[in-house]
Amino acid sequence: MSIKQRIESSFASWTRFVIRFKYLFLLLILVPTFLIASQVRHLTIDTSNEGMLHPEDPILIAYNTFRDQFGRDDKLVIAIKSEKKEIFTIPFLKKLKKLHDQLETEVPHLNDITSLVNARNTLGEGDTLLVDDLLQHFPENQQELAALKKRVMENPLYRNLLIAADGSFTTIILETDTYSSEGMTGDDMMAGFDTEIAESPEAAPQYLTNKENGEMVNRAKKIAAAYSSPDFKIYMAGSPIVTQTVKKLMMKDMKKFLRLAVLTIGICLFVMFRRISAILLPLLVVALTLIATLGLMARFGFQFKVPTIILPSFLLAVGVGASVHVLSLVYQRLRQGDTKEEALIAALSHSGLAIVMTSLTTAAGLASFAGAKVAPVADLGLFSAVGVMLSLIYTLVLLPSLVAIFPIRQQKESKHKDIPGVFDRFLDWISRITTSYPKAISMVSLLVVLIFATGIPKINFSHNLLAWLPEKMPVRISTEVIDHTMRGSVALEIILDTGKENGLYDKRVLVAMDTLGKKLATFQQDSLFVGKITDVTTILKEIHKALNENRKEMYRIPENGALIPQEFLLFENSGSDDLEDVIDSRFSKARITIKVPWRDALAYVPFIREIENQFQETFQQISIDGQNISISTTGIMSLFSRILFATMHSAAQSYGIAFGVITLMMILLIGDLRIGLIAMLPNITPIIVVMGIMGWFGIPLDMFTMLVASIAIGLAVDDTIHFVYNFKKYFERTGDVHLAVQQTMHTAGRAMLTTSIVLATGFFLFMFASMHNVFNFGMLVGLAIVIALLADFFLAPALMALALGGRSKQ
Repeated sequence: MSIKQRIESSFASWTRFVIRFKYLFLLLILVPTFLIASQVRHLTIDTSNEGMLHPEDPILIAYNTFRDQFGRDDKLVIAIKSEKKEIFTIPFLKKLKKLHDQLETEVPHLNDITSLVNARNTLGEGDTLLVDDLLQHFPENQQELAALKKRVMENPLYRNLLIAADGSFTTIILETDTYSSEGMTGDDMMAGFDTEIAESPEAAPQYLTNKENGEMVNRAKKIAAAYSSPDFKIYMAGSPIVTQTVKKLMMKDMKKFLRLAVLTIGICLFVMFRRISAILLPLLVVALTLIATLGLMARFGFQFKVPTIILPSFLLAVGVGASVHVLSLVYQRLRQGDTKEEALIAALSHSGLAIVMTSLTTAAGLASFAGAKVAPVADLGLFSAVGVMLSLIYTLVLLPSLVAIFPIRQQKESKHKDIPGVFDRFLDWISRITTSYPKAISMVSLLVVLIFATGIPKINFSHNLLAWLPEKMPVRISTEVIDHTMRGSVALEIILDTGKENGLYDKRVLVAMDTLGKKLATFQQDSLFVGKITDVTTILKEIHKALNENRKEMYRIPENGALIPQEFLLFENSGSDDLEDVIDSRFSKARITIKVPWRDALAYVPFIREIENQFQETFQQISIDGQNISISTTGIMSLFSRILFATMHSAAQSYGIAFGVITLMMILLIGDLRIGLIAMLPNITPIIVVMGIMGWFGIPLDMFTMLVASIAIGLAVDDTIHFVYNFKKYFERTGDVHLAVQQTMHTAGRAMLTTSIVLATGFFLFMFASMHNVFNFGMLVGLAIVIALLADFFLAPALMALALGGRSKQ
């Protein structure tokens, strides 16, 4: 007895064992499943930018260090447009103040709020420095309004930050708390500022949660909506509202996908089998698979993140395949007169090994993402692979138990004679054409592959949450409007470290910072431009101007460097804490904020590189007591850039791992190196074609579409394994390629068609998504599965005919 025969015999023995103790096995499966399912209620959602990276990622660590020092840089921007440019009127300013005050009072998790109402207004009266709110003394007449307008429009601090250059827009900027308040007392909230506690990673406070960010955004939206009018039109932008919008759409789509997946899979199964058991049994298997997988995610502290939106529907579609292969053979044997137990034993004996191998190859393709640098992609790879293996366990244990317990009626062959007859003739035609003209089919397939392969170099990488949203989505429109009128909505943060206490008192450092800031203010790189730069020199120049009779020409760095410490001291004594936003307490580190428009992260990469070079060139010649100045970049823009790099790295890594592991498994299953390598060609075909479509049609490779190739090859190889495994078995029996292909088509071919229809339909459902990237993902994987089925029906038999056509049974 050969190894394969012994394996098939062991599957038959296993099935008999399960049938004998069916109630015990049912209990052993259901009890642990329900225990794990009880954890699902603890599953949380995280759509934040920080959640895209692993906690140990150096870029994220640097960003967290920045947040600990300076607070959050991803601010919510509320822009108010005055069509008649009547911002500087008493009614408008009163309405603005009322909105500002209500936001400040009612919005939760708010650390700071800035608008024209409380903007820093630095003035000098003799030798006294006054730092007040801009509207501390509200204007009461036209003369005071005119003076206010002049002061605002001439102040460099306000321009493109709180007021548009043409005076048609003003903004309210909301900064959230850095740390979460969930489960914390008043004393706990101060723990993050305690040196000893902060040094302990275990005791470090938790950053603001996704839930808290949503509460802040939703409350701000509700308040702002009540003030919107034709001459007080409100736009809201910034990373907090973008991530909250993505989360909202994600939850909406996930519920929709689950309903559609269950409905369409059920319809497909009924159309294929015309049996209630063919609907209920596979759906029960995948439902328990999904519940157990989500329970394990919650139990081990993993969160739902952006790409994991596809996990539930994905497992529903993928998990049904193994059940379909088993039930297809069971129903076929029942029609031939076998008892239910005989049919079940024969089905698992025939396809058990192939089902195990297909599950392993699918899991391998998915698990290739487990090491991805993009955290949610790694989570998706890990738990989708776990889900596939759970589905295998349920198929080999739960499904036989249920089939053995519940009655399944036998159907006579003649009941639906016409439909199988047409399909049988179609399968016979495929067998005949592929084995009669293998060279022609192979050449046509090669030509198609080469044509689409030319599109692959045209693929561009991308990471742009905003572009995922529909064009008419309010947040997308608002972001574009604010980017245009206020010159940006996201920021690149530069940290300048002098390495010395009071190093920022050095005039050379401040002059160099100011000079470079003026230079970068006009910097533009393609569609990306610098809209605003704020740093400590802004405050210093305000102080110096105020202490010199508020003269406009004195808005500059003091010529006498000895005045710098004195002027900073005066500012601190004025009661303002604004210096804390731009420097550390030791006056050794400075924060430079460069505001830019929201663009694809691909545009940020060269921009960040150029900005870093400019800073390095400017400060490399300056040292303080022999200590060189260090420059580092961080902020939301830096995170976007890192996520893009991580996406590129993860795609290349996962493709290599998936292809290598699956090829090895294919060779081991078939037991023939040559045939195993040949069998991989139909699996490569759909990948090349789909990636070519991406290139030709300008579909970017983002953190969703990067999943397509590895998922597709993991799924495509399933049908190939079933085809080659059965073909090899029949060829060894008959020694005739045509007969072996024909018998394979009439056994495995039916299940291959059914599973491919179910899978493709399941993925095409993602085309109903609200977000463009999910639409692209579903469309591409669905196409890959259809192309893979065509390759297995036509190219695989042709290749077998070419490879074995001259051989006969040994």
